[in-house]
Amino acid sequence: MSRTSRWFLLSPVIILTLAFWLVSQAASSQQVITHVATSKKVVALTFDDGPSPAYTPLILNILSRYHAHATFFVAGSEAQRFPDLISAISKQGSVVANHGWSHLNLRAKGANLLWADANRTARYITSLGVNAQAFYRPPYGLISPGLLKIFGAHGYRVVLWSIDTKDWARPGVGSIVQHVTTEIKPGAIILMHDGGGNRSQTLAALTTILEQLKQMGYKAVTLPVLLQDSITPTKL
Repeated sequence: MSRTSRWFLLSPVIILTLAFWLVSQAASSQQVITHVATSKKVVALTFDDGPSPAYTPLILNILSRYHAHATFFVAGSEAQRFPDLISAISKQGSVVANHGWSHLNLRAKGANLLWADANRTARYITSLGVNAQAFYRPPYGLISPGLLKIFGAHGYRVVLWSIDTKDWARPGVGSIVQHVTTEIKPGAIILMHDGGGNRSQTLAALTTILEQLKQMGYKAVTLPVLLQDSITPTKL
């Protein structure tokens, strides 16, 4: 086999490796936040896909009971259906952030459509008199250089997570709790859901999570507060 033939056989591997490297570099330059470097025992609980009348108010009640706050990455379509819940999140002391309007898939729709989708959500939340924080969590956690460039140009920081509770799969209350308690560390960003399906396990796990975090000396805060306590925001 000639050297040229070997090159063509290897080129798909090289291309994929290069593509992954480019995305990683772009993510780094645009500050994709996965957790925060801090010496304080503070963590951020984040909830996606809501608000939901079945679960969001109960989650807010549990947070208040533990003097805790969270960041809710809301879907604009759900915010439009339940606008009072957006105000309730803000009144509790938690913050509202952006998860887009229609939960679009980046690979199918592209970065420009995802920005238009998210901008629609931001404008709607603002119309409710609530301060929409400039944090964006892309549906399915999908990112690309184009998405990072567009959102960064509009002053957004893209936020993923360091702990995935996998509550979306309904693995059982014990499993959800274990993901948090075994992986927790200062500056962690924890992914949970208050909408998009049956979140009864999430609700049941939350009290135990907050109780155990309290016993371990941790405090659950919003993303803006977590970033204030950071040494340097950690990038992907």
